[in-house]
Amino acid sequence: MANMRSRLQSGNALLRVQRALSLSHRRYYLPPPENPHGVPTAVMKALAQENLGSDPVRWNARLQELLKQGG
Repeated sequence: MANMRSRLQSGNALLRVQRALSLSHRRYYLPPPENPHGVPTAVMKALAQENLGSDPVRWNARLQELLKQGG
C-alpha cells in the first residue's frame, strides 16, 4: 500500500489523475433556447447584414417584412 501511495504522490501520476477527474466531470452546456416572445436571431442577423441602422423607418419596415416571412 505504501508503494501505491508513493506512486500517486509522484508529480506525473497525480497530474494525470487530476486531469482525468476534471475531464470526466466536465459539463457541456447547451446554447440558450430562442426567446419565443422576442425577435428571432435569424431575423436580427439578416437586418444586421443589410446595414439599415441609419434609417429607422426603413429598418422597421424591413423588420416587419422579415417577421411576416418567418411566421
